[in-house]
Amino acid sequence: MKTRIPARCAGLFVPVFALRSQGNLGVGDTESLRGMVDWCAESGFQVLQVLPINETSDDNSPYNSISSVALDITTLALRPGLIPGLSEESFGRLTNREMLESLSQGPVQYRKVKALKWALCEEAFRGYHSEAEKAEFQAFLLKEQSWLEDYAFFRALVESNGHPAWERWPEMQRSPQAASAWWMALESGEMTAFGQRLRFYSFVQWLLYRQWEEIAMYAETKSVRLMGDMPFGVSRHSADVWAKPEQFDLNWSGGAPPEPMFQPDAFTAKWGQNWGVPIYRWDRMEQDGYAWWKNRVRGVARIFKLFRIDHVLGFYRVFSFPWQPQENASYAELDRKEAEEKAGDLPRFLPKDDTTPENCQSNRRQGESILRVLKEAAGDSIIVAEDLGVVPDYVRPSLLELGMSGFKIPLFERIEESREYKDPLQYPELTVATLSTHDHETMAGTWDNWWHPIERDLGAGIIPRGDAGLSEEGKQSSWELYRTQRFCGVSDATLLRTFEPVIREALLKTLLQCPSWLAILMITDVFGLKMRFNVPGPVAESNWAERLPFTVEDLKSDGYNTRVTSFTRQQIQSANR
Repeated sequence: MKTRIPARCAGLFVPVFALRSQGNLGVGDTESLRGMVDWCAESGFQVLQVLPINETSDDNSPYNSISSVALDITTLALRPGLIPGLSEESFGRLTNREMLESLSQGPVQYRKVKALKWALCEEAFRGYHSEAEKAEFQAFLLKEQSWLEDYAFFRALVESNGHPAWERWPEMQRSPQAASAWWMALESGEMTAFGQRLRFYSFVQWLLYRQWEEIAMYAETKSVRLMGDMPFGVSRHSADVWAKPEQFDLNWSGGAPPEPMFQPDAFTAKWGQNWGVPIYRWDRMEQDGYAWWKNRVRGVARIFKLFRIDHVLGFYRVFSFPWQPQENASYAELDRKEAEEKAGDLPRFLPKDDTTPENCQSNRRQGESILRVLKEAAGDSIIVAEDLGVVPDYVRPSLLELGMSGFKIPLFERIEESREYKDPLQYPELTVATLSTHDHETMAGTWDNWWHPIERDLGAGIIPRGDAGLSEEGKQSSWELYRTQRFCGVSDATLLRTFEPVIREALLKTLLQCPSWLAILMITDVFGLKMRFNVPGPVAESNWAERLPFTVEDLKSDGYNTRVTSFTRQQIQSANR
């Protein structure tokens, strides 16, 4: 049967946390996103992509969530009139102009933002009283019981213990069964109080799902579809692993193998990326028909009309470490023999590597079996497969057979011998094209990075003429600049030092013209920004915290922004998207 290719369209990618808008509390929220929906509709974008919105832990990584279904409180718009039970008096008592101005400056201050939002939700929980709202909340409790009860219990125990590392909790709290017995053994007053905490954390999820379903419906009225993101893994210290440890292999930590294009530090260059997520026991999950995955996918699909599955390669086989990320430093200088002696094993692909045809066939069968289940659970929502990194030969044909789009990123789509870009007009229709992702430098940042070794060799402001005076690194960078100018149709008679606006506009136009059914532009590439949302590997406060230098409201008032809007709309229309 011929694969149905979705209608040709253009998308914009922006993390919710990065949005600024009037009245938000130091981080982007659903109301900020509403403003971006309006801008997308005005600019011609039919898809608005965001990062995963599941609840994060202290590292704030959306790919290391403490629940596969619960949503993150930072995305909740918390203002009187939007939240049942939140009064003007309560809001005014917990906020002031000085606090709000402080939160609005610089990157997201997660500790302060989360503390404020939890406090406002406590006020709402004590204050909501409408019978209709209470009935709606009760209906939510019943409908979401399959995941919500475990999550609320886990979340209340996180509060009680001060951290989510359930393996270090008191023994009587390390499983739902033991914790239920512990709760029932409490004195009457303590039992009631703990029950209220369970209800509070369920209440916050009701507020979040309420807002996200409303914004999804609003986007539809504007002919904009929200595109979500489903991480491959969940945190080891998550409600899911606490509630169903038998479905996870806690002896291994999932990650990605070393690759030449990404080497931010010595450990990653040598061993690869150790994400710390537990790997799945697919045999155990198969026994109940992958119920956990079905529930997870349905949670995403209820909000998002299409969504990206992060690291789809992991469904076929996953690169795994026999140690946890906090131990990485002790392995950085070891050779393979020393590492094996210390850990008892070596990082490798599980369940099987791709070294034999039989293993490849087995891995392909496993991946296709699981992905078919996910596709069925997604219903009418479209799944996009993130197939970047070290990709086995069988994965992309497998995705094609499943009718799932993979990605095309021009920087990685090269003719091996010459390193010239492949012709974007030859990209298959069943693909998603983008210039960069949240894990990569923006195009403006990449452009500057290519110039740095040239300027070290020749001095600032000097345009190279051929290879004269350039080191090997400088030559490589100049060749990349020439190739990129040729790729997007800009004359390569001389190298352009400034990224804006000629290169930026030519790159956007080139991408939008390719045959891929969906062309997604990061907002940073649309506006020529250098800020990065994430640097994979190291855990840093700057990761997942950078915010745009303008507000959503500025998009409609600032002269430069309105010119970008006009140009983008014209190019989307010209590309017949």
